[in-house]
Amino acid sequence: MWAKDLLAGDCCSDTDAAMIICGVWSLWSGRNARRHGRDRWDPNAAVRHVAAMLEDMMCLETTSMLAPPRQRIMWKKPPLGWMKVNTDAAFVSATGDGAGGAVVRNFQGEIMMAAARFYKHLPDVLTSEALAARDGVILAQELGVEQLILELDNSTLVALLWSEDGGRCAIAGLWQEIRERRRVFHSFDISFVNREGNEVAHLCASKASASFPLLSWSGCFPNWLMEAVSKDCNNPAIQ
Repeated sequence: MWAKDLLAGDCCSDTDAAMIICGVWSLWSGRNARRHGRDRWDPNAAVRHVAAMLEDMMCLETTSMLAPPRQRIMWKKPPLGWMKVNTDAAFVSATGDGAGGAVVRNFQGEIMMAAARFYKHLPDVLTSEALAARDGVILAQELGVEQLILELDNSTLVALLWSEDGGRCAIAGLWQEIRERRRVFHSFDISFVNREGNEVAHLCASKASASFPLLSWSGCFPNWLMEAVSKDCNNPAIQ
């Protein structure tokens, strides 16, 4: 009862309360051990046990207090002289319909061109992602890009495009076409990005539909696109 009364007092901090609870528990455990046959009870061992429990509690509290908040993954600008095309795709298994989006930006983060396309009769999401990647590379070719980074948020497709075994996979034709088209560029690279860093391409893909199967933006960009870029890159601008 005395422990309960003390814990109810205003002067008892969380640390004091934890110490009292640990101490009472240790004393109670020692008393029970003696009543059930133990010859002697080592008070020093009880003190060490309480100290260890308090240390664990303090470490947990400190870790919780010091844990930094998770930072949103942002789109990263390509190196000087390079351009980056981000692509993303959507797929509806019930209908076999899909859509792809592509956004080309330069090393300053400026949008050069963006596009979206609607796809029909697709077997799976990987095919939709590969079509979007192919269309993104074509978009960069049309702009006359010389050094290009193709950036995707589908790790399976990234691995296939880096692999020499893509000719035996389900998207062999698209795999071969992308590899052939990359030879047009002076330098070409492929990278993976988390979905958060690829939101602009994802948003573009969402704009394509059966009613609007092909969309393209250059020179003057819609507000929704520029708003998405402003959240995605620290220094967005229009070329």
